[in-house]
Amino acid sequence: MKLYLLMTIPALALATLDPCASNTKNKVPVSPACAATKTSTGIQAAECAYNTRTSSPETFAVWTLTKTNSNGISYGTCEAYTCEAPTSDEIVEEEGGWTFFWNDNGEDDGVGTGCIRDPNTTECGCENSDGTFVVGSDSCV
Repeated sequence: MKLYLLMTIPALALATLDPCASNTKNKVPVSPACAATKTSTGIQAAECAYNTRTSSPETFAVWTLTKTNSNGISYGTCEAYTCEAPTSDEIVEEEGGWTFFWNDNGEDDGVGTGCIRDPNTTECGCENSDGTFVVGSDSCV
């Protein structure tokens, strides 16, 4: 008699280091041109800004604040999009919202968030796709 073992492999939150080109803080799109390709919950704004989350070219991402931990690090939901990025007249003010662009549509250049922080020590670094935080690194995979 043969016995087959069925293994369950946990899903990883895959992201690729590819920082956004511009950002607009406290503003979000009124009506994006498409549905989000990928939604990630419980992540820092910096993770949303420094990493792409889609297999197709990511054009913009919208981060919305949901909580702040005991070390003062804010967490939220990141929705990643692959359609045409909104222009400045297609976004509205929303406290706790942040839109990251992989083009120059944002009001400010670069990621705007500072570094990705270790949730326990607040040290800068990055997180590998297996969830391991690497202090002082910016080359996680």
